[in-house]
Amino acid sequence: MLLDSTWPGWGLWQAGISAGAGLIGALIGGYVTAHSQRVERRQGRIQQQLREFYSPLLGMRDEIRAKSEMRTKISGAANAAWQKQVQIHNRFVPDDVKQRFDKIIDYNNEQLQKDLVPLYHKILELYLNNKWLAEPSTLGFNYELVEFVEFWNRFYASSLPLEILAELDHTEGKLQPFYKDIQDTFDRLSKELKA
Repeated sequence: MLLDSTWPGWGLWQAGISAGAGLIGALIGGYVTAHSQRVERRQGRIQQQLREFYSPLLGMRDEIRAKSEMRTKISGAANAAWQKQVQIHNRFVPDDVKQRFDKIIDYNNEQLQKDLVPLYHKILELYLNNKWLAEPSTLGFNYELVEFVEFWNRFYASSLPLEILAELDHTEGKLQPFYKDIQDTFDRLSKELKA
């Protein structure tokens, strides 16, 4: 039996096809809309992670690194210059020269206490307050950050002598895996955002 417009169920058949096509169109449209919204939400989350967590952490890390590298560079040059002064003055460097060189050490110590350690505090505070924005790989560094800052807290509260600090191998090197993770995650999220 061939369906044609004279068939009694023709109108019902047409209505069924129209309704089916409309339903399929609505399902496809719903899927596309839901997918677009998921992508938009993911991109919004990535933007928030970068803006409120990873970018500030990297900015503070970069500031610490720049100041630390400059301190190391100046200390190295000061050591070479000091050795020349020792040779020039036959081991008896004048007090005014010693005072100028002592100012380098004083400045470095003051910078550590007033600039760098407070930056580590800010890193820890940002990390603890915004963990909800961290990727799973970043969440594993809580202990290292708290420990690193707590050592400095104790040292500047005069409850941890420098000799003990040296025995505990308290160096920024312990934070290198954390720094690598935030840089790698920042790069990955930035790339994902651009895709």
